[in-house]
Amino acid sequence: MDRLKYILYLALAFSSQQIVFAQKNNSVNELNEVDKKINESIYISTNANSFLTGETLQYKLFCIDKLANTASIFSKIAYVQLIDNNKKTVFAHKLFLDKATGNGDFFIPTTLETGSYKLIGYTNWMLNKTVPDYFSTDIYIVNPYKENPSGSTVSYNSVSSETVNNSNISFDIKNKSYNTRDLIELNVKSNSDEFTKGNYTLSVRKTDGFLVQNKAIFSGKTNQNGEITNSQFVLPELRGEIITGKISSANAEIKNKKVALSIVGKNADLKIVKTDDQGKFIVILEKENSNSNIIVQVLESGKEDYIIEIDKQKDVDFSNLTFPVVQFNSDFKQNITDRLISTQVENAYYDVKKDSVISPAIALPFFGASSEEYILDDFTRFPNIEETVTEILKGVYYRKNDNIYSIHVFDNNDNYESALPTMIIVDGLIIEDLNEFFAFNPKNLFKVNVVRGIYYYGSKSFNGIVSFTTKNGDYDTKLKGKFIVRPEILRPQVKKNYFSPDYTSNKNVRIPDYRHQLLWQPNIDLSKTSNSKFYASDVSGKYEVSLEGFSASGKPVFIKDFIEIKEEASN
Repeated sequence: MDRLKYILYLALAFSSQQIVFAQKNNSVNELNEVDKKINESIYISTNANSFLTGETLQYKLFCIDKLANTASIFSKIAYVQLIDNNKKTVFAHKLFLDKATGNGDFFIPTTLETGSYKLIGYTNWMLNKTVPDYFSTDIYIVNPYKENPSGSTVSYNSVSSETVNNSNISFDIKNKSYNTRDLIELNVKSNSDEFTKGNYTLSVRKTDGFLVQNKAIFSGKTNQNGEITNSQFVLPELRGEIITGKISSANAEIKNKKVALSIVGKNADLKIVKTDDQGKFIVILEKENSNSNIIVQVLESGKEDYIIEIDKQKDVDFSNLTFPVVQFNSDFKQNITDRLISTQVENAYYDVKKDSVISPAIALPFFGASSEEYILDDFTRFPNIEETVTEILKGVYYRKNDNIYSIHVFDNNDNYESALPTMIIVDGLIIEDLNEFFAFNPKNLFKVNVVRGIYYYGSKSFNGIVSFTTKNGDYDTKLKGKFIVRPEILRPQVKKNYFSPDYTSNKNVRIPDYRHQLLWQPNIDLSKTSNSKFYASDVSGKYEVSLEGFSASGKPVFIKDFIEIKEEASN
């Protein structure tokens, strides 16, 4: 069975939007057979495994077929958590996967205690096992602003500084010694197309006595124990982000009721789904959207009779986690002092050294590009919504009966008008009670899109669409009730370009540069370029250059080399 067949099987299994099927032994057996084919596993590469508070943990996640080690073609969403030694979550991240990989970062606050932590990675599919099947690696954190917790132990070990080679792929570093703020250029060369087309992360970071232990490398061995169970089955996210919930009512029917989920903002999204016999509903968000302004509402007459509840993410069983003792080598005290000074200087200049967020491509709205679009600044501005609709929007009109507003769209056939309501949207929020919107200042509107004719979306039919977009993407509603909720749902991590200074001009010359992480490229594409250029910082010492990932055929790759940065001799 290929990916399409697996998805078809699972789609049919979930088509009733009920999970009771998984309680049947034969269904569970079938899912375990599917699991043998999917074979998902997670591996996470990090920029280091030991940190001071005030530093940043950077990581890249690989979702792989645990038998072939090739990129998994199934789950589109993965999760990363940092767990403390009390088995409490420090952070939880959701990642939209691109070619089975995703990356993120976490600034380590001074609220954390000195100790060992676990970095965990998994997909929803992996949570359905009797034995925890998540990825786990040790992370060590020192908080120099707090005393070590009572009972903790500090011991010493040595750190390997040997070069790691691979006969198929290697570094080509022109020089091994540089002065502070020199331009550094390195190449990655390979004698095999298989390795050139791999998926890798490139890191350059200072080595010092605070390196706790050698970095754990992917071994190819993963947990293959455990089976799919019938207890709290979690839907696999094969097409995108899944959000589930249910409606309830003391006196109204809960079957086949319409529920809308809106991501409100400039990059808005809207989904309309239908409940099953138990009032449950499933929303699938195929497009990556980190916006946290989410509103879920019932789209029914008598909506006040309904209560909406959004399901929480399934808790992960961390009972099997064990936490090693924090270990440092004998020079750790001076190195911690040096790194603390560097961290404080870097954080003091945060505003001029911020990473930049990569703005996601603005996706077409669900109604596509066939709408009539009105950029309101191209027209005379009117003082209210009534005149704006009447004077600017062709084929659109409003009514006011018994002090209740409504908006309507003429059909493509001028001699026909459907009795269906028009879908009215503002910044992705579907609106049924328009009185509040008609009090809105139209000067804050940017554009309006109009779609004519009968339109079927999700499980509901409309006579046309009128979609308003505000200038700031910040429309809000005062509508309240148990039929409309603003759930706190974990959002996907935003993509970033990580800061790197440029000393070709005088722009950054007077700004101190105390970086210990000179380069972090979580998605280096060797098929396009094997050349990386970056600048040394003001911190002298030995730096580790490492490349980690998987070849095109799934072979694990880890190579490392070293460069030296020296203080430039004064005249």
